Amino acid sequence: MRFINFIFLFGIATLTNAQNFQSGLITGISTSQVSGDALGGFNKIGLQLGGFVNHPIGKNSKVQFGLYYIDKGSDDTKSLFQIDLSYVESSYSILYNYQGFSWEGGVLMGVLIDGKTYDIYSYENVSESQFNKFDISAKLAVGKEILPKLQMFWEITNTIPLFPIQEHPAYVSILNKGKMNAVLCFSFRYLLGDE
Repeated sequence: MRFINFIFLFGIATLTNAQNFQSGLITGISTSQVSGDALGGFNKIGLQLGGFVNHPIGKNSKVQFGLYYIDKGSDDTKSLFQIDLSYVESSYSILYNYQGFSWEGGVLMGVLIDGKTYDIYSYENVSESQFNKFDISAKLAVGKEILPKLQMFWEITNTIPLFPIQEHPAYVSILNKGKMNAVLCFSFRYLLGDE
């Protein structure tokens, strides 16, 4: 058994090279909406702050892990109704460089830190503030290098329909699973080391 463990660890050690990892910081602005709240538009503005680590897997591609704080929710511009959600989110994605752009696709796993619904008079609606602890989403992004270590990214994420952030109020789940986050982010990613 020790020999098998040695072979496994030796194999992993030869495949991973710590010098190939890159790390960086993410800072950006998120605009979001909650599907199923009877409102439309990406009216909720928030922050995206965190970091990432990536590793090349080919000439033009990398795998990336990110961990960041992000604001999500919904905001009615005509009243004080608001859904205010704060997450710590981990991102697992693949980046592919093509024609001067970085194309990214992956999945996100968000853990709810705080979630509240406020009615049209700005009072918390406790019965509507019962959100699922996790938000599992898919993401697509495109980025462009604007300085040697600085990239600008546009990102869209959406909750995967099988995992709503809040169940449908009538518990009808055949075609409508419940409320889901949809987020547009504009962010900057800064590499801390050399490429």
